[in-house]
Amino acid sequence: MDQLAQALINDGQTAIPNVLLLHYREIGMTNDELMVYLQFKRLMDQGSHFPDANLVAQSMGAPANTVFQQLHEMLAKQLLTIESVTAEDHKIHDRYNFTGIYDKLAVALKKPAATTAATPTETVNARQSVFQNIEKEFGRGLSSFEMEFISKWFDEDHYQPEIIDLALREAVLSQVYNLKYMDRILLNWSKRHLTTAAQIEADRQSGLEKRLNQAPKQRQTGEKAAPTIPLFKLGENQD
Repeated sequence: MDQLAQALINDGQTAIPNVLLLHYREIGMTNDELMVYLQFKRLMDQGSHFPDANLVAQSMGAPANTVFQQLHEMLAKQLLTIESVTAEDHKIHDRYNFTGIYDKLAVALKKPAATTAATPTETVNARQSVFQNIEKEFGRGLSSFEMEFISKWFDEDHYQPEIIDLALREAVLSQVYNLKYMDRILLNWSKRHLTTAAQIEADRQSGLEKRLNQAPKQRQTGEKAAPTIPLFKLGENQD
């Protein structure tokens, strides 16, 4: 009992609003995501603004990749953001911001019960697929900065998942495995008003046909004349 009392004093308490426990499903939050949030909130309440996901995984008895997966999904649903702040030591630090959970709760509670709906599963799955594809092709997990960078493609630039996948394919073909290269590809397509996968494929096909049509002309103008081969009959003097 003494050990329990000591733990209660040393570890403190984490307060959770009942409204969240009652309505978290209505904002598209899963049971696993709720648990991950509670673990992160526990560490943040203890003074860590950017808790180590490995510590959360250890507390949950889960692989670290599972925790990062849940963070990816909450970023995609805008339940979480990662922001950079200047601390007292004048250095820039990252920190987790879960206020999106309560922003969505406020909106959900204003809706009539019959019209309250969770985030469409298809949209969430499409976003999550993008995260997974990038991690697979890069051959490593994504950093918190990269997770936020990709989320902005969805939430600020409004790129469709299939467009991002095409940019990833271009980067892989060029053997350039970084998000800034993909961002330049996406920006180039956006400036040229190529906003669907079909438009991009059509543009690529048009460029290919143009190069193929130009190839014979280049050969015609650039090819050298074939050497003249002297003709003679067998037995004739070849001098």
